[in-house]
Amino acid sequence: MHGLPPSRRDGALIPLRIPTTVRGRILLLSAVASIVVALDQSVKQLALALLDPGRFVPLLGSSIGWQLVFNPGAAFGLRLPPIVFPIVTVVLILVVLRTLKESSPWPLVVAQGLVIGGAVGNVIDRIVRPGADGIFGGYVVDFVAWGSFPRFNVADAAITVGVALFVLLSLLEDLAERRRPADERQERDS
Repeated sequence: MHGLPPSRRDGALIPLRIPTTVRGRILLLSAVASIVVALDQSVKQLALALLDPGRFVPLLGSSIGWQLVFNPGAAFGLRLPPIVFPIVTVVLILVVLRTLKESSPWPLVVAQGLVIGGAVGNVIDRIVRPGADGIFGGYVVDFVAWGSFPRFNVADAAITVGVALFVLLSLLEDLAERRRPADERQERDS
């Protein structure tokens, strides 16, 4: 009639389907990670095109804004050998894929996708951007300024949100486990 798909009885046009297989969870993880990488790299290109290195551009007051910097280290400027970053990223991906199960809660899979996407986004910088230390020694493009906090980017934000979500889910699972009756816990552990 008006070009829209017919509505469903429950009011939703597109049903949200949570993957119930390991393959589905791998696809969800891959989709989240891919979106993070694409967004991270696109926004970094935009920052490179629009910002002058080192110059602060205020957004909200005098302490929150944009400032293009090139980070040769890890989080908070921590200096590590450049080969550490791709190795840690590959190990992270392998561990996540190895531990992924049909019973893995989908929010946990999303958290893992955020962390992997962020790690891959920053490793891409280390490979394709100029730097001082060989093939994995490229500088990571950081541009979000928040007071005296170290500058960061979309990949860093995705890693932070993913880790926070993981911790929150772990705490909630622990709380739910503690509230379960003792006999139910023993049955589950057997």
